[in-house]
Amino acid sequence: MRVSYKGYLLSTLILSVIIGSIVSYSYGEEEKKTRWGFSILGGTGDAVLSKIDLKEYGFLPRVSLPLYRKWKHWDLEFEGNFFYYDIHKMHDLYFLGVGHNIVFKPIEEGWGSLFLLVGGGLGYDSAGKRLRRGEDPPLMGDQHFAGFCHGGAGMLFNISRGTALRVEYRFYHISEPFDTRDRGLNTHTVLFGISFR
Repeated sequence: MRVSYKGYLLSTLILSVIIGSIVSYSYGEEEKKTRWGFSILGGTGDAVLSKIDLKEYGFLPRVSLPLYRKWKHWDLEFEGNFFYYDIHKMHDLYFLGVGHNIVFKPIEEGWGSLFLLVGGGLGYDSAGKRLRRGEDPPLMGDQHFAGFCHGGAGMLFNISRGTALRVEYRFYHISEPFDTRDRGLNTHTVLFGISFR
């Protein structure tokens, strides 16, 4: 039986907008407030030096907190990571994990903010022994335990009281930390999301 991921993403988006419309009345970028939200992502790339095309899709629920009271331009984010990799002429790969981001917002105005972020995390991958081609080292190892790191930049744009749109770019690397033979997967990723208070 095939599961419709598009249906899940659409229903999650609608539910989040409904919940976000009833949260407290504050601007999307007001200081010292916990924010929550989610992003959907799409990306493309190839494994390191392998020329194997892939597409990446994902869903990231998140909670954002001020990193330190006196550092008003810094936030700490915790994210869930649900990724699907469609790898050309190879088996697909699923990843389920948790991660965190350190976010620096050098520009904050009434319309929103611009930000830079770095982060990483750990999780489960479905690779097994399926992501290898001939005698070449595998793209991912067979331990089902993967780590990832990323860096990027983006923008939060306030659209109403308590709600902000989030658009960002991230470069992702995912590999198995205890299998030094795997090449890992690298993707250029665009994320669209929404943030509530």
